[in-house]
Amino acid sequence: MRTFLLIISSLIMQSLVSGLLPDRLTPPDLWFLLVLVLASRHNPYAGLAIAFGIGLMQDLSSAGYLGFHALGLVSAAYAFYGLRGWLHWEEPAARMVIIFLSFLVKWGGYLILVYWLRYTTLPASTWAQVFAPELALTLLLAPAYLWMAEALLGPEDETYA
Repeated sequence: MRTFLLIISSLIMQSLVSGLLPDRLTPPDLWFLLVLVLASRHNPYAGLAIAFGIGLMQDLSSAGYLGFHALGLVSAAYAFYGLRGWLHWEEPAARMVIIFLSFLVKWGGYLILVYWLRYTTLPASTWAQVFAPELALTLLLAPAYLWMAEALLGPEDETYA
């Protein structure tokens, strides 16, 4: 029930933040942060399946290519599990590094799919208008979001950490 409450509150926060920001500014990716929080609390098999399901929900809600965000979020969750072996998710500085690197891998998954579908790379304007603001705002909101998630879900189980 607490996980469902986190998902619903994340969707509401994503809508509010997206609506409050100017149209020319890309909103932060709270779906991505939700996937990392849920991945941190589950084993890799369940975490990757959860990431795929949340990605499909994001695709269906944004009327984009079905599987586009699913691939990006699964890539991010996969990177999360790999990075968690090197860095400690419990430490705030390491947590931000994991979020940053997982975000880059998420966009790497997007680029693979865009290249596959269009056989071209993204123009430089996409990096300036979409990637950079989304990364900056996601990293800026990450500490508050992670605090909220921990408050809703309770202390993290150390089984999979």
